[in-house]
Amino acid sequence: MDERQADTDRRRLLALIGSGVTVGLAGCGGGGGGGGGGGGEEATATATATATATATSSGDGGDTVPAEYETATSLGGTQRSPDSLSSKSAVNYQEQPNDGQQCSNCQFYIEDKNGDGMGACAIVAGNIDPSGYCVSYAEYQG
Repeated sequence: MDERQADTDRRRLLALIGSGVTVGLAGCGGGGGGGGGGGGEEATATATATATATATSSGDGGDTVPAEYETATSLGGTQRSPDSLSSKSAVNYQEQPNDGQQCSNCQFYIEDKNGDGMGACAIVAGNIDPSGYCVSYAEYQG
C-alpha cells in the first residue's frame, strides 16, 4: 500500500513539474508580460509555482467551473485553490476510467454540486467527468 501511494505521489509530482516546464517554455515565445531573471533553487521554485498558476489562467478554452466549486473541498479534504491548478493537458486528463481508476473515487474529486453530472478537482482546472482519469489520481480511502 505504501509503495502504491509513493507511485501516485511520484506521478503527481512529475505531472506538476511537467506543467511548469511546459508553461515556462510557452512563455519564452513572447506575448507574456513580466520580467525578472535570477537563478538558484528559490527562483526555480517560484517559477514553477507561477507557471502552474499561469496554466490555469490560460485555461482549457472556457472550461471554467461554476462558482460553488471555486474553493470547494474534495472527497479527501483538499481545498481547491483556483490560483494553483494544473491544466487538464498537463495531467493527461481523459474522460474514460483507467483500469478501474476514475475521478469519482479519487481523493481530489469534488462531487457534483449543481446537478449537471459534472464535478471538479482540487488540483486540476475545469469541469471533471466523474468517470474521467488523470495521472494525478490518488484513490480515496474513505
